[in-house]
Amino acid sequence: MNTTAAAIIFIFVVSIFSGFGNSNKGYQAPARPVFPVEQQNVAAPPSGFAAAGENSRVEIQRHVAKYRSADEAAQITDSLMRHARTYDLNPKLAAALITRESKFNPNARSSSGAIGLGQILPSTAKGLDIDNPYDIDQNARGTVRYLKSLIDRFKGNVSSAIAAYLEGPNAVAKNGGYSEHTRSYVQDILAIYQGI
Repeated sequence: MNTTAAAIIFIFVVSIFSGFGNSNKGYQAPARPVFPVEQQNVAAPPSGFAAAGENSRVEIQRHVAKYRSADEAAQITDSLMRHARTYDLNPKLAAALITRESKFNPNARSSSGAIGLGQILPSTAKGLDIDNPYDIDQNARGTVRYLKSLIDRFKGNVSSAIAAYLEGPNAVAKNGGYSEHTRSYVQDILAIYQGI
């Protein structure tokens, strides 16, 4: 073996072993999230009840009926419309979020313990005065109320509010934005909204 070949093999072996124990060598996390809050309200729907209003009832019920029986679709739609009016939230936006979260399954339970239509965590449910998160009306009320509070917290930025529904409001506020995974979640919900 000549000297050049030996040097190449030596450099190759050293480069392999130098990476052990530090798989992130040379990697630095970005100082800001990939998708900052201030850039994330593009093409987001208006958040108030009047944006969709009573005229959206038929569209929402038709959408819910893709996933649930006609009777259950009517019950879910009634709850969504009533609570959306109370909290001044676009009911189609709430329906889109619930579609992504549970496909309107009131008995849904995630591996993290989130429950019901809006996949509300037990700790969040307590803060929203939800006694039974499997109850359609209570969960719809909690989902609408929580989403509206997030929209208010992020000063009307619907995309950031949706991201905060997934990541938590403190994480989005602290990081000033959200991840690629959460961006896909936000885009899914906005696409569902457009299809209702």
